[in-house]
Parts: sequence; C-alpha cells; structure tokens
Amino acid sequence: MRRITAVLAATAVVAVLSACSTGSTDEGADVLSTPTTAAGSGATTPAATAPTEAAPAADVPAGPTAITLTAGDEVVTAVLNDSRVSQDLLAMLPAQLPWFRNLGIEYITELDAPLTETGPFYTDVQPGDIVYYNPADSLTIIYEETSSVPTLTLMGEVTSDLSVLRSLPDDVVFTVEVAE
Repeated sequence: MRRITAVLAATAVVAVLSACSTGSTDEGADVLSTPTTAAGSGATTPAATAPTEAAPAADVPAGPTAITLTAGDEVVTAVLNDSRVSQDLLAMLPAQLPWFRNLGIEYITELDAPLTETGPFYTDVQPGDIVYYNPADSLTIIYEETSSVPTLTLMGEVTSDLSVLRSLPDDVVFTVEVAE
C-alpha cells in the first residue's frame, strides 16, 4: 500500500511540473515580451512584461536633492534623500500631481505606478516628513502630529513653513520639480 501511495505521489508531482513547463527548449525566450495584434485591426499592442526594478536616470543627482512644490502663488520647499524611492521620483520630475488633504494632517497623491521600494520602513513620523506608502503607491506630506503605519519609507522633509500646507484648499495640484 505504501508503494502505491508513493507512486501516485510521484506521478502527481511529475504531472504538476509538466503542466508548469512551457515546453520550449529556448531557455532565453521571454514569453511575455511578444507583441500581440488585435484581431482584424492590424494594430499591434505591447504585451505585458515581467516586472523589473527601475534604475535611476543618469541625470538624477546623487545625494540630497532640493525640490519645490508649487500651487498657484504658494511654494513649498523640501529636500529628498538619496533613497531608491526618492531617485525614482526625481526621475519623473517635473510633474503636476493632484494631492488631497487627508484628515487635516497630511496631503496625499496617488501615483500611476509603484516606485522602487527598498526600505527601511519607519514609524517615527514627524510633521514635515515626506513619505512613500507602498501599499497604495502614494506620496504623503505630513504637516501635523500623527501616528504611523509600518509600511512608510522616509523620502525627505519639507524645509519651508508648514503653515502654507494648512492654508491650501483640500484638493490641490502641485507642480513638483527639482529646485534651481
């Protein structure tokens, strides 16, 4: 009886492994990189690609980088650290991003794509902190005392007076760019 059970288990493992195989002998083939054509349209659409880690752009400065966030006549100054997540944001700049006030303590903007998250996570948030919240692919500017969640990465800090953030409307579009 044990021998039959062992043979059945081995057969099941082989069947599962065979089902996972592509059957291709070309070890370098990337099934996800083949473009597809919509039926009858002749238009080619890109196929999904395997996720890759973004590399910082060559023109992104190393070390802390001063940025400005401008909404109308109001300018907020800040400094981003040299983390991978900050480097990814810098590579996107300049950018116009819609922000919304959350609970009277912070402004949040949601990004279209995730930034490279390598940590470390921290929970000691302070007014003026600029953080990345990876579960929602969002940036947050904290301007009032608050508690934290364990999935924040510190990106930098606001260097100007935080009262500017308190006086802005609940919904605002900031032009974010590297300071000159």
